[in-house]
Amino acid sequence: MIMRRAFEAGTDTQDMWGLLQMNCWLVRQEQQDVRPPRASLLGQRLKDETESVEAVEELKEKFEEAPPPWQEPATAGRPVQRPVSTRPKEAEGRKKDALGARYCLALRGGKHRIALPSHGEIVLGRFDPVTNVSPDVDLSYDDRNNRVVSRRHARIIGRRGRHEIEDLGSTNGTRVNGRRLEIGQRVRLHPGDRVSLGYCEFDYVPISEIQTSPQAEPPEAYLRVTFTGRRFPLPSWGEAVIGRSDPVVGLIPDIDLSQEEDASQVVARRHIRIIARDGRHYAEDLGSATGTKLNGVQMGIGERVPLNPGDHLWLGGCVLAYDVEQDVPGEYSFD
Repeated sequence: MIMRRAFEAGTDTQDMWGLLQMNCWLVRQEQQDVRPPRASLLGQRLKDETESVEAVEELKEKFEEAPPPWQEPATAGRPVQRPVSTRPKEAEGRKKDALGARYCLALRGGKHRIALPSHGEIVLGRFDPVTNVSPDVDLSYDDRNNRVVSRRHARIIGRRGRHEIEDLGSTNGTRVNGRRLEIGQRVRLHPGDRVSLGYCEFDYVPISEIQTSPQAEPPEAYLRVTFTGRRFPLPSWGEAVIGRSDPVVGLIPDIDLSQEEDASQVVARRHIRIIARDGRHYAEDLGSATGTKLNGVQMGIGERVPLNPGDHLWLGGCVLAYDVEQDVPGEYSFD
């Protein structure tokens, strides 16, 4: 437009060309300086979960469209049959029992039980507020008298209901039945094995699930902050919101973690909800920015999962151990 007016007025000189070039350069510079707004942590969580769901739906559609692997192209006079399994029924039953058994690491002389995943892995260590290193299972309180557990001490790997332990380069080592593991070495665990992380000693033993019944009430259960050892009893019916109080907006959750020292800084104001119903407890993420994990597995926003003894909830780095009242000889007090 400027060039057209200059041409009509007879003023399209070299100076006008220079002015036009300067204006174009300034426009390009302004366009380069414009940056998209930074996405929030919660927005990024929602975006990642949406993309993950879309990917799963695409895979599901592909599998639904594709014929089963046992099905051959139909031909005239040739019926399509699915092969019959020749595996004995007894073997299938034993396999089901093996996969159904749950195992845990039970702290010697204490009440801390760490349920181990049948599939997947969890990292054991201690929470470090300086570097913000937060393992799936925090042993800070169990190791409070010695302080020798590393931030990322060991990893437990579950495959088809069986478990292996691996040392992650800890300073004071990981031992199985008194034998120290090399860094990166994996050792298969067997019932009754003694596992030592520094001075914290555990037994590898079975752990039962909660038997559900619509008429039954949930057992006397509690959540224990593994960083400080403080226990919070859970209701036998109804709901309880867990988070961090904020006096500015006047928000106080049912279970307030604002007094849990450095671990409270990673907890959202309304982080998760615990629901007591049909004889057991459930956990639900309320859209926290830092996210929630159950036994090392990320929970989706609004996802509701049942809790079993020994489960560990990771709230952005603050770990809560779920368990029921039990009688253990030589227990120490959490209060």
